[in-house]
Amino acid sequence: MPTVPVSDVLTWTTAVLVEAGLDTVDAQWVAESLAFADLRGVSTHGVMRLPTYVARIRAGGIAARHTVSVVADLGALIVLDGGAGAGASTAVHSVDLAVDRARRHGIGAVITKNANHFGACAFYTNRIADAGMLGIVACNTESVMCPPFGGAPVLGTNPLAVAVPLPSQVRPQLDMATTTTSQGRLLIAEQAGESIPLGWAVDPQGKPTTSASEGLRGALLPVGGPKGFGLAFAVDALLAVAGAHVSTDVSALGGDPSKPQRLGHLFIAVRADAAQTLDEYRHAIAGLVDAVHASSAGFDVPAAVAPGQPELAREQGADGRISLSPHVVAELEELALTSGVALPLSMGDRDGATTTARKTGDAGS
Repeated sequence: MPTVPVSDVLTWTTAVLVEAGLDTVDAQWVAESLAFADLRGVSTHGVMRLPTYVARIRAGGIAARHTVSVVADLGALIVLDGGAGAGASTAVHSVDLAVDRARRHGIGAVITKNANHFGACAFYTNRIADAGMLGIVACNTESVMCPPFGGAPVLGTNPLAVAVPLPSQVRPQLDMATTTTSQGRLLIAEQAGESIPLGWAVDPQGKPTTSASEGLRGALLPVGGPKGFGLAFAVDALLAVAGAHVSTDVSALGGDPSKPQRLGHLFIAVRADAAQTLDEYRHAIAGLVDAVHASSAGFDVPAAVAPGQPELAREQGADGRISLSPHVVAELEELALTSGVALPLSMGDRDGATTTARKTGDAGS
């Protein structure tokens, strides 16, 4: 797949989102969250989501102009209403508030209801960790997960992430869906005409399937069977504390674009210097990472890695460039047509003016 400079992706994505109606700051946060995922090799949460976001902004499912309001303020715990704004924008606002309260109280928890899809959880746990705190982030989604042995979808992928405040270049980080895989992985497999492994999904009859299309029509399976299912349930239960909709009441990201999703986001910042210095805490975690690496030494097994290390290695090896599949490039070219924001040469507009000319009709039919 071709690689393109992330700077081009950020500039173009921001411009498209502004053209769709977002203000510049909101558009920049959305663009940065998408580019972050692509840089780490998590393309399911990258720029492939941009056409869906734009469609929802244009139709009103994402409010182009919104207000984040305080529903309840209990000091260390705050409940916000996201006003159906762009998920990344309301999430960054929530993260910064959680960090501020953690500085005062040792821990800060913000639950945001009436929110929209915000991309990769790790984007937000990183922001907390950059502030020198341990970050925990979770959210729910529409019902796409069935119980452990099959059946109808009832819970969301309900991801959970944790980041440790080590320097970003060596930071351990968990970011996981509570399903065996994300729905985006099935979308990518369907687009490529590829089968999926058994154990990822069931078909509409609740039976195991290797068909991505049947899995999308059916349901994803929980990671670890009952354990993943229980974690997903727990995420919904935590978010419901703030009056956020549970998975069964959340609108689908790929559904009616005029309907806000009304899902919930959870952000927790925890000071790591409550009983020791931050350096002492970092030293302990760095030692734990070293122990993980040493655990495979002398064994005929792959080298052990700490959580998040493969994604971090991809980001560091990307040299500021991201990969875009032909399918994603085609969708972005179509988005360039409808928005009137021409793709940069690096992203697929090879003649330098095709999209703009076709948008105005100068290139004929």
